[in-house]
Amino acid sequence: MSMWPSLQEHNLEKSGSALVLVAALLVRWLVSLHSYSGMSTPPMFGDFEAQRHWMELTFHLPVADWYFYDLQYWGLDYPPLTAYVSYFFGYVAQFVEPELVALKASRGYETATGKVFMRVSVLVCDLVVFMPSLLLLAKGIYKRQWALRMEFLMLVLLQPAFILIDHGHFQYNNVSLGFTTLSVACILQDYEVLGSIFFSCALNFKQMALYYAPAITFYLVAKCLYRPNFFLHFAKLGAAVIGSFAVLWLPLCASGLSECGTTIAQMLHRVFPIARGLFEDKVANVWCCVDLFWKLRHRVAPQHLVYLWSACTPTTLEATHVCCRVARPQPLLAFCRPSSTSCAAVRLACGSSSRSSTRPCRSSSCRSKCMRKQFSFRCSP
Repeated sequence: MSMWPSLQEHNLEKSGSALVLVAALLVRWLVSLHSYSGMSTPPMFGDFEAQRHWMELTFHLPVADWYFYDLQYWGLDYPPLTAYVSYFFGYVAQFVEPELVALKASRGYETATGKVFMRVSVLVCDLVVFMPSLLLLAKGIYKRQWALRMEFLMLVLLQPAFILIDHGHFQYNNVSLGFTTLSVACILQDYEVLGSIFFSCALNFKQMALYYAPAITFYLVAKCLYRPNFFLHFAKLGAAVIGSFAVLWLPLCASGLSECGTTIAQMLHRVFPIARGLFEDKVANVWCCVDLFWKLRHRVAPQHLVYLWSACTPTTLEATHVCCRVARPQPLLAFCRPSSTSCAAVRLACGSSSRSSTRPCRSSSCRSKCMRKQFSFRCSP
């Protein structure tokens, strides 16, 4: 029998929630006590050293030099928000252990206290971004089902891949995943503009958030299509995305407008390293899997690999589109027009058994409920 109903019966929901978070933090800390990839292995020392190096790089150098500095030794190749987070932790490290972020002199720095600082920085990101975002998402999905909410949190927070990559190997994927989760939580609660801002933050922290971009983009555009003021809502979403990118990219122009274009172009070149080939060693994607059996890089020129990727990506997206077209959801939103029906008809169309009201469906919540039902279909096999 699950322990969650028992805790709920004794009004110990807060204690149960704290138990989940403490258990998740404990497992993360135990994993972080182990070594990491590249430890004591010169000359590059692994991703742990890369993240530490970015802290000292962003702290000591002007913004215009971040994406140009010593590219052969862990040159910065993530979007600006990653650089800002690195700067923040580098600033804190200057007070805690200055040797950790001593530019050039600290390469391969692996003291016990330095490792603790780095490990704690990942835990801080979990506590500030990832865990709160999961709590909000769980509340949105399981509004009055506290036991299911706790089970959901346990499943996600103890997911081995999250823990091993961030707290074992050493990364800050929890920030990007946290912003993506916040975006989904907001969108499910009909705060699409806020969700767009959070997803823009995810994209600007790690370019791998682009994996989720097609689903989120098409979902938001589809919701716009089912609104009477399509162009206004679409313009709001566009303004939110463009404004978010502008705010996050603006510091790159701190050295002046004359250098702004060059800095942004270099940042994009580092973030999307097409010139270095479609993929690099140890990157887990389909191209690396194919490379095990058929050496793409030895048989196909890098520019041709880019063309191949450009053809494959829209093809796979179209396959998903065809799948969802087969489902053919019923046009339930037509029932939500205030001039033609009542809320009773809307409830009936949206699958509700209540027929007690005959008031016109003028409320946004009524239309939103119908819209959520509209998008709840599954793809047929």
